[in-house]
Amino acid sequence: MNNVIAINNKYDVLNNLGGYGEAGFNVYTKPVNFTSTENESVTIPNKKVLVRDDNHNSVGIVGSKYEVAQHPDAFRTVERIIAGSDLDVTGVTRDIQVSHDGARAYAVYTLPAHSTGEGKEETALQISTRNSFDGSWCFHVEVGAVRMICTNGQVFLDSFAMFKARHTAGLNMDHAARKLSKAIDVYQNESERWLKWQNTSVTDNEAFKTFADVAGCKFVTPTKAMSSTVDSLLLEPEVYRNRTLMNLWTQYTSDERKALGSTAWAMYNTMTHWATHAEATKSTAQKNIAAIQVARQDKIRQAAKNSILLAA
Repeated sequence: MNNVIAINNKYDVLNNLGGYGEAGFNVYTKPVNFTSTENESVTIPNKKVLVRDDNHNSVGIVGSKYEVAQHPDAFRTVERIIAGSDLDVTGVTRDIQVSHDGARAYAVYTLPAHSTGEGKEETALQISTRNSFDGSWCFHVEVGAVRMICTNGQVFLDSFAMFKARHTAGLNMDHAARKLSKAIDVYQNESERWLKWQNTSVTDNEAFKTFADVAGCKFVTPTKAMSSTVDSLLLEPEVYRNRTLMNLWTQYTSDERKALGSTAWAMYNTMTHWATHAEATKSTAQKNIAAIQVARQDKIRQAAKNSILLAA
């Protein structure tokens, strides 16, 4: 009985966070039709279009058997799972972003009651979830953290995805809550890794090679990275024309390295700063920032597999 009361109290806390903002709409389905050359309306079989119920814009075309996971339902599911877990929701906050006219939605729950480190190295546990209508993301929940001093979202390199599902209906809520309770242990393990990185020295060449991997600069091979100076690599057109690589290197040398030293921790925070503080460009819209951030997090995990981060 006490456990039920505790769960209800936690759900009340989460429910008091308010509505779901730009992700607070539902979608309905319509047939996919087109007008033929004979000016006849033709329905495409086995397809349906998903339409927002607020502005009636289409957000995706899917197969006829596709089961919709509404954004509000997805977030409410996560909140019920959090409420049923061992996590402390005291002071919890929630940030919701949408992209591609609402076709994709991303929510981050920050739980400051679960924190490690002190001062500028303090981090807090985060639970993030994503959902989409355009097939880009399935319903997905994973664990991360935030560095409180700079709001960098700390990416767990092991990509501890709690669960993925095409829709929320088939989720075993009790199993999901038990699994989410393990987030505390996972967070503690990652925190120990971060502490180790703070005392792990990296050379400029090691940092530059990792940034090149994140930026997709294939010109900087392992051989070139270790046999050339960074200054000489910066003179190569394939390098200085790579905007992402140059931004990462500038952030590292002008900010993170000065504050944190030539360490794996500084290198890592350079990348999480890039992922967290994405900016819109001519080729992207401000409304698609959430999708950019998620894609950048995935790039960090991939690049880390061949870097000193996982070796440290």
